[in-house]
Amino acid sequence: MMNLPKGIYVSGQGPAVILLHSSLSSSKQWHPLVELLTSDFTVINIDILGYGAADKVADPERYNFSIEIERIESVIKRVIPNEPYHIVGHSCGGALGLKIAVENPKKILSLSLYEPVAFHLLVEGSDEWQVANAFAKDVDIDDPYLAAEKFTDFWNKKGFFKILPERMQHMMASDMNKVNLDFIALSSETYTSEALRKVVAPVMMMVGEESPQLSKTLADIIVSSFKNVEVVNFNAGHMGPISSAGVIQPKIAEFIYENNC
Repeated sequence: MMNLPKGIYVSGQGPAVILLHSSLSSSKQWHPLVELLTSDFTVINIDILGYGAADKVADPERYNFSIEIERIESVIKRVIPNEPYHIVGHSCGGALGLKIAVENPKKILSLSLYEPVAFHLLVEGSDEWQVANAFAKDVDIDDPYLAAEKFTDFWNKKGFFKILPERMQHMMASDMNKVNLDFIALSSETYTSEALRKVVAPVMMMVGEESPQLSKTLADIIVSSFKNVEVVNFNAGHMGPISSAGVIQPKIAEFIYENNC
């Protein structure tokens, strides 16, 4: 049996698909998609560091996305050495998927992205840039429950956190330290929109009609940089791949099948 890091789940056989979840989530969010793909693909479903069954970040002061990339690429080399792959990413996972694609453009078969929060691509000083920075400060506070409430309400709607089961509230609150590390990593990236032009594989950018303007603006910036991209809108919010999984995840599977060449 292949020895893989904790929080890495491999199933099926065929061309590979890498699944990357959002902050305050885990690989479990992609279970419906895994079921749709495993008959024809090798699905590598990943718990990002600090979430699900993955290890915690060993050195928070030195954390950046390069650490995540190294972990993911080590898995890719063991599971599908030298083979191209599809990437699916949501929110923070979408931003991570973008970085992988920029660094390995010739390896990408397709990109399925739901509102990747690549905050560093915002124009410094713009309204959206100010919103992103204010939001990061709002959730970087000592009270983890209040931080989790601010975070989930921003991406969903006001009052969303308080209607969640107590067990889920506790889980989210306990993960807020990693959320703040995610913000730092997202904001400290240095590749430009121009670098995205290196990616020639087909891209599907998914956007929720009920999402915050911040994530819609980021989607527009990213879309304008790709050569081969289609935009699909859903009657959902930023957490659409979870809240509307029955609609969105089959669409992702359809896109991957259509572009598996």
